[in-house]
Amino acid sequence: MARFDGKVAIVTGAGQGLGRAYAEALAAEGASVVIAEINEGSAKDVAEAITLSSGETGAGGAALAVRTDVTDPDSCTDMVRAAVDRFGTVDILVNNAAIYDGLHMEAFEDFDIAEWDRVMAVNVKGTWLATRAVSPVMKEKAYGKIVNVSSTVAYIGPPLLLHYVASKGAVVAMTRALAKELGDYGIRVTGLAPGMTFTDATKNLLPDPIMGDMFMEMQCLKEKLQPEHVVPALLFLCSSESDFVVGQNWVVDGGMALQ
Repeated sequence: MARFDGKVAIVTGAGQGLGRAYAEALAAEGASVVIAEINEGSAKDVAEAITLSSGETGAGGAALAVRTDVTDPDSCTDMVRAAVDRFGTVDILVNNAAIYDGLHMEAFEDFDIAEWDRVMAVNVKGTWLATRAVSPVMKEKAYGKIVNVSSTVAYIGPPLLLHYVASKGAVVAMTRALAKELGDYGIRVTGLAPGMTFTDATKNLLPDPIMGDMFMEMQCLKEKLQPEHVVPALLFLCSSESDFVVGQNWVVDGGMALQ
């Protein structure tokens, strides 16, 4: 029996990067996964890849692509409804959707206010709205796993990314508060804080390889953090093995931020 057989997971922002890695890993372990992504084409690509992989191996869960704008409460409600209509319930929510790709490093006083608002809307408001949408289903079951993806930047506070750093710091704080509000209902809320993971988004943010090396040198382990280094922690936090881990923010960054 696979680790997540019979479980249903929603992963927001699962059309690329770490979100895709999370969704594929959950499906490979038997979960039925909703690929909740604002880019409908990317969502369908991931769902089709998961379905094809499951068919080839004879194992793994199903996948459903749902176009989702996490800043829109109606869209979040539709996301959960689609999951329940197709799979019957929701056991796991991974709040991964965030604006990261396309950001530029610049002094805080030079940020475009509209960009600041977009980052906060997706990274912070989106985490709240997705959690709000899924909580009634989990409350009825008296059980659920919610993993909020923050970032190690919330602890090290790198310069020139204030909007992103502030948004991920808010996710850390929200995780603690939500854990206390939802714990009485059997819903376990935790956080996952990856370090500077070398996805395409990071390569776009740090086009100069020297900058990537600079961040890597801040780690205890002098090697590039890859999605496969982060995924095992995500799977643990989503599983029953971590049922008594609540309100914590797990840092996976090769020792960049020593908590």
